Amino acid sequence: MRFGVPAYPDRPDFNPGGLAVVWAEENSRPSLFAAMKRRETYGTSGPRMRVRFFGGWAYPNDLCSDPELVAKGYAQGVPMGSELPPRPVEAGAAPRFALTALRDPGGGGVPSTPLQRIQVIKGWVEGDASRERVYEVAGRADSSADVDLATCAPRGEGMDQICTVWTDPDFDPATPAFYYARVIENPSCRWNSWVCMRAGVDCAAGHVPDGMAACCDPSVPKTIQERAWTSPIWYTPARGAPQASARLEK
Repeated sequence: MRFGVPAYPDRPDFNPGGLAVVWAEENSRPSLFAAMKRRETYGTSGPRMRVRFFGGWAYPNDLCSDPELVAKGYAQGVPMGSELPPRPVEAGAAPRFALTALRDPGGGGVPSTPLQRIQVIKGWVEGDASRERVYEVAGRADSSADVDLATCAPRGEGMDQICTVWTDPDFDPATPAFYYARVIENPSCRWNSWVCMRAGVDCAAGHVPDGMAACCDPSVPKTIQERAWTSPIWYTPARGAPQASARLEK
């Protein structure tokens, strides 16, 4: 019997564990639990991206160039995990969202992949059916960036930081809705590609060490686009206003 780590260490359809991130005032038990209680949290598929997501009604278009972006995000609206403040009385007001993301800094032998784009996902109820729409709000959805599978080196352009202010173009003030942000990296090697490359597997040449047959299985993805996703921000019509549907559950 051979002891130790197997050559191919996991099921090929499994992915490594993700991360949960909490925006707390300090690294203390009271602050962490307070942040979780107010849902000011986001998750990632593994990378250590830094993501902010604020919602309000009057964020200026140039907020991304303001060094006080975070302070004004709180002062003029709410962070991820919160209810939007009451809608202003002026006609035509639609929710505006400030989104900013920094790539995983990497270092210490840990790879860092550039960011590709930010999406906003909106959900609402229409009749008895739940609806969802994905908006591409910043970055490049048509990016041609890829990865060299022979070396796992990334190729193509990407960004260290993405920031934007976005307004819902389809806002219906009578319909409750939720919004959350999704940050997507450029493609990178999936964990199994790293394992196979380091083991020197060459499927074309028939060089497949014992236990590494999964490296040559065409159904196993070779790349992945790691991502982060925020807690939602909810919109509820004012009390007494006509509503198109029931309140969405949190």
